[in-house]
Amino acid sequence: MKYLIPLSAFLLLGQARAAMITNGNFADSCSLDGWHQDTDGFGDLGGGDFAVSGISPGCTASIRVDYQDTDVFFANTLFQQLDLTGAENSRFLLTLDFSVDSELSSADSGFIADYFAVGLNDGSGSYFNETGAAGYLLAPVDIDGLSVFNLSFELSSEFANQSGWFLDFQLGIGADSSGASDLAGSSLAINRVSLAEIAAEVPEPMTLMLFAFALAGLSTVRRTSH
Repeated sequence: MKYLIPLSAFLLLGQARAAMITNGNFADSCSLDGWHQDTDGFGDLGGGDFAVSGISPGCTASIRVDYQDTDVFFANTLFQQLDLTGAENSRFLLTLDFSVDSELSSADSGFIADYFAVGLNDGSGSYFNETGAAGYLLAPVDIDGLSVFNLSFELSSEFANQSGWFLDFQLGIGADSSGASDLAGSSLAINRVSLAEIAAEVPEPMTLMLFAFALAGLSTVRRTSH
């Protein structure tokens, strides 16, 4: 029986199952289908604030601020509602592959850092982290040249089967004490976003009985062989 316990635990280990996030791989679609764009709370203004660049299968989605062809004064947000449908008490693995860059850096005179943040939004404008507590998945971070991020977050089981949760990528314009920016652009490029359910797979009682009998037989063979 000492072999049965760890084997049963192995059978009960969570297994990842695909969950829905529309067009999480921009590399294939080369479009913003499934995603919503917002500029300063006014929705998609149709300027150069959001774009898809590259040729399939090498496309990336990008958010841009502080360029001459952008309309934003404060912040641009690219967001999508998450499908958190799953088994009771399921957890979800959210993975993010993106980068940020700026035309100027701290090595340049007059540099004022723009910033970015990633968070879960409940639709009210408030942000939350992977545990469901107030905050961000990634709190506002200054952009100082190129930085690449490959991140994974395990969402609490409290999110399972809840609706109205959104994933937000926000890019904002930095300003000095007088409210002026450095008039140098910054961008956030998203390569891939994925969401997968992690559900405990409970074996049927008959399956456990068969393993128990098999292990009992193995134990008998070992005793008779000595």
